[in-house]
Amino acid sequence: MDKPKLKIFSDFDGTITLYDTWIEMGEFFIKQKDKWAEVIKNFEEQKIGARECFLKECALVEDFNINDFNRIIDNQRLDPMFKVFYDFCNKNSLSITILSEGMDYYIQRILDNNDLVIPFYSNKIVFSADMKTIGLEFPYSDSDCGKCGTSKRNILMNSTGDEEISVFIGDGFSDACAVNYADIVFAKKSLASYCWKNNITYHEYQTFGDITKKLEKFLNSKNIKHRQAAKLKRREVFLRG
Repeated sequence: MDKPKLKIFSDFDGTITLYDTWIEMGEFFIKQKDKWAEVIKNFEEQKIGARECFLKECALVEDFNINDFNRIIDNQRLDPMFKVFYDFCNKNSLSITILSEGMDYYIQRILDNNDLVIPFYSNKIVFSADMKTIGLEFPYSDSDCGKCGTSKRNILMNSTGDEEISVFIGDGFSDACAVNYADIVFAKKSLASYCWKNNITYHEYQTFGDITKKLEKFLNSKNIKHRQAAKLKRREVFLRG
């Protein structure tokens, strides 16, 4: 019997990387910490969506310097077991796609720094001509949803065929929507709490080493199948058009 066709989607900041690059950028360039804390609080309490949160944070950035930004990016470290996971996926012909509410510039730079070739969907940083200010664009947002910068749900659904089983890996608030539509979910931190509270079947993990071991078992399984609740939610979306 053929191995199950797993299609893997992963968050980036705090998942593939140990820390959130955008947050570390804010720590360096945002001086008005009280206003920044209020923005984050409003996002975590779902009073504002990710798109509005990022735009408000961007407006708080002062004295932006590309060299300092690059230094912050180049200091980022990956999950210690991610490269083992990456090699495992390549060996087993499993595609990996990054779905991120982070920014294209630093994601590409971190991937290049670590000799990783992974397609990704993210928000976009726009630099001014003098590289002293930044703006944002959201090329993968959902026109019917004003909250997400990158619609992880839409990309996951549109990139997965009926015969494929979607795997989503994440850690935070920006992953909450997508896990409702994924067949297999790996979660930690606030995402694991969200899954538990909302009765979404998930596998808790600490590093990508845990995920690699679990996926090995899945690949050897003959009865792996779509998660019924996720399948029904996907069908509802397609029926709504």
